[in-house]
Amino acid sequence: MSAPEALFRAGEVARRVRAAVPSIVSPGASLLQIAEKVEKMILDNGCQPAFPCNVSVDSVAAHYSPPPGDTSTLHRNFIAKIDFGVMVDGYIADTAVTVTDTAVGEMLKTAVEEALKAAVRTVAAGVKVSAIGSVVQNVLTRYGVKPIRNLTGHEIQRYNLHAGVSIPNIAAGEGAKLQEGHVYAIEPFATVADGFGEVIEHRAATIFRLWKTFSGPVSSPESSLLKTLSERFNGLPYSPRWLTDLGPDTLSIHQRLVKTGRVKAYPVLVERLNKPVAQAEHTVLVEKDGCTIIT
Repeated sequence: MSAPEALFRAGEVARRVRAAVPSIVSPGASLLQIAEKVEKMILDNGCQPAFPCNVSVDSVAAHYSPPPGDTSTLHRNFIAKIDFGVMVDGYIADTAVTVTDTAVGEMLKTAVEEALKAAVRTVAAGVKVSAIGSVVQNVLTRYGVKPIRNLTGHEIQRYNLHAGVSIPNIAAGEGAKLQEGHVYAIEPFATVADGFGEVIEHRAATIFRLWKTFSGPVSSPESSLLKTLSERFNGLPYSPRWLTDLGPDTLSIHQRLVKTGRVKAYPVLVERLNKPVAQAEHTVLVEKDGCTIIT
């Protein structure tokens, strides 16, 4: 499959899965089951998850993917961000949707979705990322909500989820411009007007990535696991849930790799004042005079 075919196939499946997400997200639902159902839908469509499905609730903005044995469930009056990626031959479609049962959540959801639509209309080759951030910020401000200034969209390359250019959600940036033929994820995040508008690292990590490509002889449990991580995930993020087939000692070995710096941990990100957060996200392919929405 060619690069464009693989990317568009990933996007097609991402759209299909995203449309099904609201039917599995409701009060009482298990966060673990939500993530596993999303990932299973991706697999059932002949693709691979590009990273662990994030199920980030209320003030948790990003990077929470239920770990093995998670018993958390959705309470009433929730705001849940379901962020997932679909991969075909290393080409990634990244998307996210907010599901909520509250008036505040619906207001935030509408704001980020409208900001995303406006940002996508701005996309074209040569457009400065700061211009996109300005559009996002202006729309969110009109809705009376606050952008999360230290969360951004990002360029996507083959087997590289966060590559090169970042796409801010405020009028910021160093003059970087979108390039024709490149792929970017645009993802507005917003909180309520009295939120801080910034996330902090708050909880232990649930998502990990091999920090450096492993090479060398297999001579210990650690090096054996490093080799497996390199071969299985190609440098992309993963969940410990995806390692449970490797034996009962795997998670303790994995923790040693995290402590020694061979594996990077991504801590859960929470709004600084614990205010609720909403998110919307599309992946786009930049063209000379616009873009194609992949997701």
